Amino acid sequence: MNLSHHTDITLIISVVVLLLLPAYASGHEPVVPASIESYQLERLNQRILIVHGPQALPSPVTRGFMNNPAAILTNKGLIVVDPGSSIEIGNQFLDKLHAQTDKPVIAVFNTHVHGDHWLGNQAIRQAYPDVPIYAHKRMIDRAKQGEGENWIDLLNNMTKGATKGTRAIAPTIGLNGDETLDIDGVKLRIYHFGKSHTDHDILIEVIDADSLFLGDVVANKRVPSSDVPMDAYYKGQLNAIRQILKLPVKTFIPGHGKSGGKEIPEASLVFLERLYKKVQQYFEQGLSDFEMKEKVVKDMSDYKDWHNFNELGRVINHMYLQIEEESF
Repeated sequence: MNLSHHTDITLIISVVVLLLLPAYASGHEPVVPASIESYQLERLNQRILIVHGPQALPSPVTRGFMNNPAAILTNKGLIVVDPGSSIEIGNQFLDKLHAQTDKPVIAVFNTHVHGDHWLGNQAIRQAYPDVPIYAHKRMIDRAKQGEGENWIDLLNNMTKGATKGTRAIAPTIGLNGDETLDIDGVKLRIYHFGKSHTDHDILIEVIDADSLFLGDVVANKRVPSSDVPMDAYYKGQLNAIRQILKLPVKTFIPGHGKSGGKEIPEASLVFLERLYKKVQQYFEQGLSDFEMKEKVVKDMSDYKDWHNFNELGRVINHMYLQIEEESF
């Protein structure tokens, strides 16, 4: 999904639908509790509240919920990070927050444009009409070019109407990724390491909590960038993870999967380094992506318990194309 090359968004999302729906229909996804209501709001540390969502693809059972919506506690308010995939998920996340605190939402951050992370903006904005919503400036461009509406259609199809009524509320404040913000006494450092999972990922460091929101640059035990591989640049993602591991933080908060320590980005780095090396090796031997797939899957079989491992072929295809392009 590379808008820097002016690719038609509607065509791209149509491709995503064709790719993702068979994966859901295959029955390979784990059985999960229904929607966000069945998941606990956890206190990660003194600053951060989070719901660790399921890793299964959106379905009628999950009602589209699959990310990790979170809130950063300030003196007088809440800073929401990635409020989820629909107005329903966003409202239910607010309900969970309000059950623990009467503090209002004073800011929202969206880590990237993939709809499972930010379409819950609608719920926040309805409850707090003047709340500022931050994101990388290229995410705002993409959202305003119609990508939000296409994600709404995709999620509505995958959930058989469970996300109906959701509207795309784009972020309002653009970032470059080199800012330090002070929001109600809480200092946030924003990072952008170039094109990796997308061309506009932001990572958010909560300085006094030694914590880093990773967006989908890193997931926990999930094949990296396997849901929308056409948006990713895998060499850039490797670079981004190496930069992440240099940061002075202790708690890493992925866009999917449980939060934890340095072992989370380290595992994704080892996975991607190994995968990239194998694809490049077979490319140099003259194999096509189709011809190498079985070999690469066997080489990576230690990770067969990772989410989306059955979609590894899509990642191999896009990684192969990127290696081929860079060989000219």
